[in-house]
Amino acid sequence: MLVDGRHAALERYDAEAGDNGWTHGCRAFQFCRHRVLQVIDSGDHPWLTAIDRTLQLIFKIGEVPVRIYKGEAEDPTDRTLKQSFGELHQLEMLFPEHDEGRDLAYRFAVETDFDGSVLAVKFVGLRGDAAVLIWDVPLDGVSAFTGVVGRAATESVELASPSVGLRTDGDSAEGSTGV
Repeated sequence: MLVDGRHAALERYDAEAGDNGWTHGCRAFQFCRHRVLQVIDSGDHPWLTAIDRTLQLIFKIGEVPVRIYKGEAEDPTDRTLKQSFGELHQLEMLFPEHDEGRDLAYRFAVETDFDGSVLAVKFVGLRGDAAVLIWDVPLDGVSAFTGVVGRAATESVELASPSVGLRTDGDSAEGSTGV
């Protein structure tokens, strides 16, 4: 859901129409949010429910409240660390008073490449400003994004091996294929 949503947004990215990093980020989050809510509404996964369906989107896996953020699992932002009343209330009901799980903020971290394509998804338990639990989410069977931002993917091209060697006195810096 998360990978498909981000890649669907990337496929629709159009710099000529005015898209930029901000519009892509908004669209990518909304596409992910929409997919999560569709699955919740389908009823096919009764263990997946919503606490907050707004743009904040807090959903539950079993009874554990979860949110999504784009960024590195090991380096959450201040915004990512904030917990809503709904999350805190759910954690109070779920875990006994002195259980370590009660103090964690549970998040899916979506790590992306510079072009916006998804590199990894990790399930993270955050305490304070540190990620104390990090699990890789397997992405096997999830289609990878193969296009270039703003253009459809093209066929790959075979390239000849480069000529590598030392420069000689007769070689100029321009036009020389040696290193």
